[in-house]
Amino acid sequence: MTTPIHVLLVSLRDPFMDSDRVMPPLGVMALHAYLLELGIASCLEIDFRFDRLEAYAHYTHIGISCMTPQKEQAYRILRDIKARYPDIRVILGGPHARYYQQECVRHPFDHIVVGDGELALEEILTGRIPPEERVVSRPVSEEQMNRFPVPYREPGFLRNYDFVFQGIHASTLLTAKGCPMSCAFCEDARTKVKKYRPEYVGRQIEQIKQAGFEGVMFFDDVFTLSPHRVRELTAEIASHRIRYRCFGHARTMTPEIAGLLSRTGCIETGVGVESGSQKILDAVNKKTTVAQNRDYVRLCNSFGIRVKTFLMLGLPGENEATIAETEAFLAFLMGERFTGHDGRTGCNDFDLTIYFPYVGTEIRRRIDADEGQGIDLWFTSDPDRMSGFYKGVHGSSEVAVRTSALSAEALIAAQQRLTRTYKRTGGP
Repeated sequence: MTTPIHVLLVSLRDPFMDSDRVMPPLGVMALHAYLLELGIASCLEIDFRFDRLEAYAHYTHIGISCMTPQKEQAYRILRDIKARYPDIRVILGGPHARYYQQECVRHPFDHIVVGDGELALEEILTGRIPPEERVVSRPVSEEQMNRFPVPYREPGFLRNYDFVFQGIHASTLLTAKGCPMSCAFCEDARTKVKKYRPEYVGRQIEQIKQAGFEGVMFFDDVFTLSPHRVRELTAEIASHRIRYRCFGHARTMTPEIAGLLSRTGCIETGVGVESGSQKILDAVNKKTTVAQNRDYVRLCNSFGIRVKTFLMLGLPGENEATIAETEAFLAFLMGERFTGHDGRTGCNDFDLTIYFPYVGTEIRRRIDADEGQGIDLWFTSDPDRMSGFYKGVHGSSEVAVRTSALSAEALIAAQQRLTRTYKRTGGP
C-alpha cells in the first residue's frame, strides 16, 4: 500500500534581523496554495522546532525555502531529520539553492530545486523525477503562473507578519518576477521578467484587506519600469482603495507615473540609489546618474510621495571621496521636505548597507576571476563561510570586502557614522 504524501513546507527564521516577522514568505505561501489545489496534503512551518523533531515524523517530504544567510538552519534540518527519520525526503529550494548549487549538492538533500518551485515540486512528489536527478529545474511560464492559485493568505497566518510604513500596517505581494537591469551587485540581474495580470494582483490585494491590513507593499523591482504597466496596475489598485508602497527606478520615473501613483494611493516609493558617486554608479553598471537620483526624489516629493533610498558602501573603487559624495546625497535627501497625503510635512528615509559578495553577482565573478585586481575590491574573509546578511540587528552589516583605500573596519565606521548622523536627526 502506497503511503499518502504529506508535505511540510519550511520557512526559515532570520535570527540576524531585528524582526523576521515583517515579510511573509511568499514563495512557500505560493507553493502551499499550489499543492492544496492539487489535493496534496501540505502544511506550513514558520518556526521549526529542533527540540521536537517527533512532531515531523509523519511527513513524507520536507521542503525548505532558503536564502543564503539561512543556510546553516537548512543544513541542520537536513542532518537532524535524516539522522532520526531517514525515509523522509528533504528538498531544498529558494535563492541559496539557485546560486550556491555546487555547495548545496555536497549536502545529502534528496532534491535541490533551482528556480521556480511549483512544477518541480509536483513532479518530485508524484514520482515523475527519479532519485538520481537531484538537481531539478522546471521553469514556469508567465501564462502558467497566472493560472496558478494566488498564494495562501489565511488571515490568522498572515497576521504573523506586519510590514509598517508611515504608521500603516501592510503586507507584501509581487506583481512580477525577474529584473532586466544589469546591476553588477545583484544576483537577479538580467533575469527574465514575468508579469502577473492586474486582476491576479487585485485578488491578492483583497486577500490582504480581508486579513485586516490597511496597506500593501509591492515588493518587485519592476513596478514602474513601463508607463503602460503602471497604467494597468494603478487602474486595478484604484478599485481597491488602499494605501501602498512600491519600488521605482530613477531612469523611468516621470511626472505621469508619479501622478498615477499618487492618485491611486501610493504614499511611499523605495529606490535603489546605491551611491552618491557617479564613479561608483558607473563601476556597478547602474546606468543611472546622481542627477537622475536627485530628480527622482524631487519629483516624487512634489506629488506627496515619500522616498526611501537604498544605498551601499564597499562597492568597487570606494574611497573617502566617494563616501563624501554619498554623504552629500544623504544631506540632500534628508534635507528635502514635502507635504504628504495627510497634509503634514514629511521627510524621506534611507537604508545604508555594505556590499556582500554573493555568488551569482557580476562583482563576485570578477573578484574570483582576478582576485579583485581589475575592480579594486578584495575579500577580507571567506564570504562563503559567513552568514551573508546585508542588514542585521540595529542596521549592522556583515563585511567581507575592502578596497585599496578603505579597510573593512573603515567601511563599517563610515556606515555607522552616516547612519547615526542622518538617520536619527535628518541631517547635521
